[in-house]
This record gives sequence, C-alpha cells and structure tokens, in this order.
Amino acid sequence: MATQTHRTMTYPARILWQPQDYTERWNHMLARCVEVFGLPGDRYTTYVDADYMDFLFHNEQDRLLFLTGWPAHVPSKETTV
Repeated sequence: MATQTHRTMTYPARILWQPQDYTERWNHMLARCVEVFGLPGDRYTTYVDADYMDFLFHNEQDRLLFLTGWPAHVPSKETTV
C-alpha cells in the first residue's frame, strides 16, 4: 500500500452522468468503490453535481487505481471543486 500524502493535497477524478446511466449501474459502481477504498472520508471525499460526481483522493496511487476501474477522467483545473 502506498503511503498517505498530506491531507491538503487532493487528486481529483470525475464520473460524468450519462444518458444511459441507471440506478443499478450506479449502485454497483459505488458499492465497488466502497469495497476497494472504504467509505468516503478516510481515503477520499466525494462531491455530487447535476452533471457529474467528483472523487477527491488523498493519495495519487488510489486515484490511479480508481481511474483504471471506473469510467472516470481527471477534470481540468478550471472545473475542479
């Protein structure tokens, strides 16, 4: 496991809401996220918007793992929470 970085540093990842998204798909994605990273607060926090859901990781390796397993991308600096 990678070491924890300073809490003021965050590494964002974003999942956009898609027209084909449905409740079961989101439940599965978020349950899998909790299985891998735990509940929000310790290793990451989340923010929800009408168009997307942001995940702010406290560790860059956690974000990289997240990006490989979910349909996520790194948001541009102008759109980061």
